[in-house]
Amino acid sequence: MQIIRLFTALLLAVLATCSSSVFARPAGGARTLVIVENSDAKGQYSKFLTGLTERGHELTYKTATESDFGLVVYEEIAFDHVLVLAPTVGSFGGELGIGNLMEFVSKGGNVLIAASSQISEAIRDFAYEFSVDFDESGSGVQDHFLKIEQDDPTLISVSNGFVGNSVAVAPSVAKGPPILFRGVGHRLTGKNPLIQALLVGAPTTFASEIADKDVLEGSLLVGKDVVLVSALQARNNARVTFAGSVEMFSDALIERQAKGAVFGNGALVEELAKWTFHEKGVLKVLGKKHHRVNETDQHGIYRIKDDMVYEISISEWTGKDWDPFQATDMQFEAVMLDPYIRTPLRSSTPGTFAAHFRLPDHYGVFTFKVDYRRHGYTWVTETETVQVRPYRHDQYPRFLTAAMPYYVNVFSLAAAFVLFSAVFLWNRDVPNGGAKKLKTT
Repeated sequence: MQIIRLFTALLLAVLATCSSSVFARPAGGARTLVIVENSDAKGQYSKFLTGLTERGHELTYKTATESDFGLVVYEEIAFDHVLVLAPTVGSFGGELGIGNLMEFVSKGGNVLIAASSQISEAIRDFAYEFSVDFDESGSGVQDHFLKIEQDDPTLISVSNGFVGNSVAVAPSVAKGPPILFRGVGHRLTGKNPLIQALLVGAPTTFASEIADKDVLEGSLLVGKDVVLVSALQARNNARVTFAGSVEMFSDALIERQAKGAVFGNGALVEELAKWTFHEKGVLKVLGKKHHRVNETDQHGIYRIKDDMVYEISISEWTGKDWDPFQATDMQFEAVMLDPYIRTPLRSSTPGTFAAHFRLPDHYGVFTFKVDYRRHGYTWVTETETVQVRPYRHDQYPRFLTAAMPYYVNVFSLAAAFVLFSAVFLWNRDVPNGGAKKLKTT
């Protein structure tokens, strides 16, 4: 009995531990590969990496010189997320190249890359595949007005530089303490419409060679054109984030204070990791249904001009649980080649959106579609085909008000025909031969 009780207690403890870790895990998966330059480098980012572990990530450390990464094994990804904190390494052991990372992203993996002024060509080439053009090695972001140290314009304090959506970086972080940044800048070429800048430089910021303390005449990146952090969500909901400063993730800048106040690096890198690794901004469709008004049963065949109701329930992952999603810009479409109906979805109860509409006077195969794509959120695409049939022969009305002139015409023509026939049949002329002759004497 004691053995059974001990086993039961151990089992309950394991289940409790698993349940608590499940609530702390990312929405998709928790297998995270961390690539560092050497085995001692991970100590520089202990606070950031500890935060990942506390949020349920299962970290696997690899140095950039190792060759057994195995991102994709038997056409399946071996990790859910990849964190690259090795910006200066020219190649990743010959195994993890641009093609391997691209295949990893195409299969749904998420990648967070932190660069530096000594950025390697491997990182630059991979970023260019996403329309991100980093400066060459030896270049850096400088600002003589926002510098923290008197003789070092490369360590700058960035505030009011957040642009783009408020999902990847929460407004409380964007409006919070300034961010310490030392690294390389990049520009967005515009070839990929999915890439979006998150943090840009101030009007006095410029990108130049570190040896040059002044802006060059031919400098391409000046002011808000200097992108410090950018992010992309692919069409398969995989996320890729590029940060120009690996020091931004280090303990030195996270713990650094000025006038007794801590800078916002810790909150920013946490927000970037949460968004990139699917800990926030993840939507899930719980269910959908459509039916006629005043009915509850869903059919696959409806009739033209039927009054319909379409409902869809969506939840958002908050890092611990799925909460009802709230939005005011979601639309419903009834499509047959072209959208015949496009109407807003209204939320009457939290997380449930409904649309009331009337089917068009056109029969055929329609697609009921909800396609919600917003920056920061995973895309929601739900489609379902239904048949819309015409009226049956016994469902048409006997008489139509619009056809009254035709009815009058028919009945008047019939009456005229009867009248003409009566006149024609009963009206007879007397012949001249039939007149009586007068007698003569």
